[in-house]
Amino acid sequence: MSASEPDPRPKDDQPRRARLTRVQQLDLNVWRHAAATVARRVPAEDVLAHAAVQSVLAVLRDTTDPIGLFARHHNGEHEYDFVVSIVGDRSSDELLNLIDSGYLLRWQELTSDGHGPEELPPLRPRSGPQRLLP
Repeated sequence: MSASEPDPRPKDDQPRRARLTRVQQLDLNVWRHAAATVARRVPAEDVLAHAAVQSVLAVLRDTTDPIGLFARHHNGEHEYDFVVSIVGDRSSDELLNLIDSGYLLRWQELTSDGHGPEELPPLRPRSGPQRLLP
């Protein structure tokens, strides 16, 4: 490292960024997958579905901590009922994808400044034979 490059290591006086747990990273990946599914499968004419995603985002704006989204997601019965009241009777997969898309939008809002929690790298496959049972 040359003298002109900044030291990438955190200094003792700088707070360390929080790091996601494996479960939180998995939830975030599920939100991303749900948003991609909504983008592919929900037609632009399905105004109620798009309104439901934006409504979930609006409801989540009272959560100001990115990590707090995960706790809220695990207690998301209110968001589920709210989305059902907007879009009506749909499959549970469709409903959950709409909800998770709203969560991803809020995550993106909260972390867009680059100060969000550190995400985990992908798991590397284990080498050698895998034992399925003990």
